[in-house]
Parts: sequence; C-alpha cells; structure tokens
Amino acid sequence: MNKNKLNMVNWSIFILVILAGIITAGITVYELNLPPTFPDDAQSRMEFRWGFLHTILSIVMLVISIPVVIRWKRLSPFNIPIAIIIAGFGYELFFLTFTVGWVGIQGMLGFVVAFLVGVILIVSYSVAILIDHRKAINK
Repeated sequence: MNKNKLNMVNWSIFILVILAGIITAGITVYELNLPPTFPDDAQSRMEFRWGFLHTILSIVMLVISIPVVIRWKRLSPFNIPIAIIIAGFGYELFFLTFTVGWVGIQGMLGFVVAFLVGVILIVSYSVAILIDHRKAINK
C-alpha cells in the first residue's frame, strides 16, 4: 500500500465531503431565508435552538475528537475516515441547532452519508492492510 496515494485519496474524499456539506447547508440556509411561496413552506425555517440533545451531540463529538487529534498520525490511514464521521456529526448539529421543521432531516441524511463514507473507507483500508499483511507472511 502506497502511503502517498492513500493520503491523496483520503484528503480528496475529505475535501469533497466537506465541500458537499458546505454547499448543501449554504443552499438550504439561502432557501430558508426566502419568503415562503406555499403555506407549508413556513414549517421549515431558520431558528436558533439549543437543548439537551445538542449538548449530548457536542459532548459525543468532543469525546471522539480528542483521542483522534492526540493520535492523528498513529491512526493513519483511518484518521481521515474518522474525521469524516465527526464532520457528519457537525453537519447534523448545525441543522439541529439552526433549523426547525422537516429540513432537519437533511442534517440526518448528511450524517448518514458521512458515516457510510467513513465506514466504507475504514473497511476498505482494513481489507487492503489485511491483504498486504497476508502477502508479506506468504513470501
């Protein structure tokens, strides 16, 4: 496994996921600030909320982030997939905190996508490492 290629793939996917999150959140915020065209459009709106769920999600993000930051280089190549999952938590927290209504589902969907991307990368890297390890043993 070539570490440079792995690093490039990791950072490329991370940047794509972050850009997708920023763009979708920006478009959503823009559309929520437009005057409603239909009466049902007012169900989803921008509004600041902070409660117990927000606190729990923030604590989970912090608890996951601290060990990742401390062992960043040691976790390679799994550090970026974990960072993608943490970014998904942040995306969900953004929508929970600043929106009300059905638009909050977008935050959940973004978290699920980030989680799946992170898990797929982790599984892929684990399989690649296992294959490399078995090749080294069989030589």
